[in-house]
Amino acid sequence: MEVSKIKVIVSTPARLHFGIVDMRGDLGRIHGSIGVAINEPRLIISATRSPTLKVTGSRSNRVLEFAKIILDDAGISEGVNFHVIKDIPEHSGFGSGTQLALAVGSSISRLFDLNLSVTNLTMKLSRSKVSGIGTQTFQHGGFIVDGGHRMDKLNSVPPLVFHSDIPLNWRFIIGVPKINQAISGEIEKKAFKAFEPPSQEIVGEVARIVLMKMIPSIIEKDIIEFGESMTDLDFKFGEYWMKVQGGRFSHPLIEAGVNHLLKSGSYGAGQSSWGPAFYGLADGEKHARKITESLNEFLNSQGRQGTAFFTKADNRGAIFQEKKDNDGNGEMR
Repeated sequence: MEVSKIKVIVSTPARLHFGIVDMRGDLGRIHGSIGVAINEPRLIISATRSPTLKVTGSRSNRVLEFAKIILDDAGISEGVNFHVIKDIPEHSGFGSGTQLALAVGSSISRLFDLNLSVTNLTMKLSRSKVSGIGTQTFQHGGFIVDGGHRMDKLNSVPPLVFHSDIPLNWRFIIGVPKINQAISGEIEKKAFKAFEPPSQEIVGEVARIVLMKMIPSIIEKDIIEFGESMTDLDFKFGEYWMKVQGGRFSHPLIEAGVNHLLKSGSYGAGQSSWGPAFYGLADGEKHARKITESLNEFLNSQGRQGTAFFTKADNRGAIFQEKKDNDGNGEMR
């Protein structure tokens, strides 16, 4: 009798990246990031053991790349059959690369009982070179602050400094304009090389916003204070990158979209990572729907194109389901 195959299904949240605390490194640590996990968009992949390595669905080349690294490192000659059921848009500010890498690596680890931790996988797949938000939201969901890298140990996973669930009634409004703008990979590396370290004053102000306003407001569930700290942080962080981006934001339409959100009643707003995604904050479905409708109209007027939606936070991180292939029964973890 043939032994039934086990299928692993992984569902991971996207993330919004609020900014980096310290690009100086003169205290012995560099970077340090702030962000949140959001329920949509999501990555969902399935994986089963197979004689060969096969991938169906979007980003098949990236899946193959990550899978080969883990399989070769473990000395496994067998393959895996991957199917990308749902995906996070690439190069949009949602952290799609890290989520895909960790979903693929975790799937293989479970299929072959490799017992690889998320930290192991992050290192093997060369993620978290700058920010640890993607790795930490994969593990924990919610609101994350990481502690950056030690200057004498840059090839590491930044430690988790603070984590909190996000109130269930809060909604994040997301705008994604259709623009010719994408900074990632080699372009991102060149941008960091061209970057001049910010002043101690700017770094100090960013750190103060995070420590004395943003973290207390999430603990106290104060949406007004948290929203203000989102805006303050993003605008101050944008001063880091004015020479690289050409302005506080990476595109004039993103700046216009952020300002539109604030004028439309969003509690706060900012650009996620390099964009083009930008975000706002609302209290409940009704408030979020009203702002989203206004943003959608803005993004699709005067010859512009774009999408707008709202979503809950994700307070769980990656969800795993293991079940017998072609069998509806399974266990969510």
